[in-house]
Amino acid sequence: MKNSVSEIVKNLREAPLLVHVYSDNGHSTRLKTEKAVSEDWPSVKSKWEDGTTPFPEGVIFVKQLKDDKAEKESDSLMGESEFSRAWGVVVQAKGESCLPACYLLKTSRAGPLAGLGLCCTHFCLMKVKSLRETAEAQLSNCWLLNAH
Repeated sequence: MKNSVSEIVKNLREAPLLVHVYSDNGHSTRLKTEKAVSEDWPSVKSKWEDGTTPFPEGVIFVKQLKDDKAEKESDSLMGESEFSRAWGVVVQAKGESCLPACYLLKTSRAGPLAGLGLCCTHFCLMKVKSLRETAEAQLSNCWLLNAH
């Protein structure tokens, strides 16, 4: 996950994302990132099963989180501006014994700088500690408590 997050952040404009993780002889990792479309899932799965495309070592699903007021004019989770967003990340490795892992990703964008069209995205990734605690609380506690 640590090596994949930069690639995920670069492609968030296409979210929701499905990232296929491939291992090249166990020495390096290759990622294939695409827009996640639920209607395409049976096709993706059948291509793995019939050998048309290689079976990945794992898949990562990324989707923006919305708060309860998302239908209003609310911009994003925690009522922040369009430059700060929270994302849910689910990682599933290959194998029946591998349970999925859930992460929270918070991005904050600064820019454009001096009309140059340049921007910078800061991100924070943390493993979900509890499904009972809100994403907002977990992200705040991660910063306040310096939790890992």
